[in-house]
Amino acid sequence: MKSIKQYILPLAVLGCLTFASCDKLQDGYDYNASIYDTKVNSNVYDFMKSKPELFSSMLSAIDYVDKDPNFKDVKPLYTSTGNTFLLLTNTALSNLEDGNSFFVLNLVTVTDPSSPDFGKQVRGTDFTQYPVQVVADLLRYHVMKGRHEYANLNSTPHWVNTFAISATNDSAKVHIYLQATREGYLFLNNYIGAPSGWAELRPRTPNLLATNGVIHIMNRWLRQPTRQIIENNK
Repeated sequence: MKSIKQYILPLAVLGCLTFASCDKLQDGYDYNASIYDTKVNSNVYDFMKSKPELFSSMLSAIDYVDKDPNFKDVKPLYTSTGNTFLLLTNTALSNLEDGNSFFVLNLVTVTDPSSPDFGKQVRGTDFTQYPVQVVADLLRYHVMKGRHEYANLNSTPHWVNTFAISATNDSAKVHIYLQATREGYLFLNNYIGAPSGWAELRPRTPNLLATNGVIHIMNRWLRQPTRQIIENNK
């Protein structure tokens, strides 16, 4: 009788979640072991720069914040070592056809008196329309302290501090765990009481290993939980 090796863990399916898709994991009944390389041979910031079709909006946000001397801590985060980076695609941030993008859900007031929309609230089109503090906090919230990857995650949910946490914002945490199924999906902020339409969020591409940290690529930005939500999900 042919043996079946039953050790298909989340890492085994990771190859299907990287940029090059795979059609199948197993051919026939015998499991053929394969190794999928998820390493990124650059730091996180250079990785984003190499893929402007995905990250031009996030790069613009970083550059906008970096121009303000009060927020010089943000850009260096992306070359810092030992952290986890939730990289937001253009779909997550600036796609005006996506009803959940940051620009769509965070309206701005038109201040140009010559505009027919003067005084009205409209969808954003550029990060310079937002206060620098708002954009900085968005970026800081999507950098988690420490490495949170398939090698050290399990099905027990827990909260992770982000770089947005402060004395005045102690709920800037991300809820994270691996689904206890064969697929082993990585879920972020999938907690009890998550806003409608924002549950079961998971990366489009998880667990890329850059030279300075872990990358999870997101097509949706994450909303910060309230202090009460964190208390209810301990």
